[in-house]
Amino acid sequence: MTSASDSVSSVHHTDRWYFSKEQILSSPSRSQHISHEKETSNRQHAALLIQEMGQKLKVNQLCINTAIVYMHRFFMCHSFSAFHRTKIAKACIFLSAKVEEQPRRLEHVINTAHFILTVNSTNGYKPLETSSEAYKKEVEELIRNETIILQTLGFEFTVDHPHTHVVRAVQNLKVISGPSSDSAGGCHVLSDLAKSSYFMATESLHLTTFSLVRPVHAAPSP
Repeated sequence: MTSASDSVSSVHHTDRWYFSKEQILSSPSRSQHISHEKETSNRQHAALLIQEMGQKLKVNQLCINTAIVYMHRFFMCHSFSAFHRTKIAKACIFLSAKVEEQPRRLEHVINTAHFILTVNSTNGYKPLETSSEAYKKEVEELIRNETIILQTLGFEFTVDHPHTHVVRAVQNLKVISGPSSDSAGGCHVLSDLAKSSYFMATESLHLTTFSLVRPVHAAPSP
């Protein structure tokens, strides 16, 4: 299977997943009387769960970022009142791991989410037994939600992550700066810039809906 990131150049990217500010503020959740603040909070909590699950499942950050984008796209078509954020988050990381060629066992995904969501509860964490009714219910629910996500995405898995452009921009800056960028000070500045930009790109996925907005490229100075 071709990874979502690798397929950007080979698959025609449609405008389907780019939205105007007005469209984002008129999301399905808003039409169900969920406030903008509550919807933003739900998106942030779902992204955080995906991040934690991804780290415990030991998939790379690209896979985690792809799952977060899938979550944002899903909730531009469905309301949080119809689908709970944690259930969709689990299905998004499960799907993304397949798309990015880092598949994880269903049992591992379910128990990882179960651990994160119950470890601080009064009863403590206990892994779900694969023979239990609770586990079987989780399996059915996860597979059902994955199917709904697939249908919602229209089997369009391509994600043009900002991180790729950050790396390219830093490389271009190094070329523009010339030999001076190879000095100790120049390398240090570019390294700090790259790290800060990469961090901001990741945080934008967690905290905002920037991934749903068409990127604007600044024209180079004459």
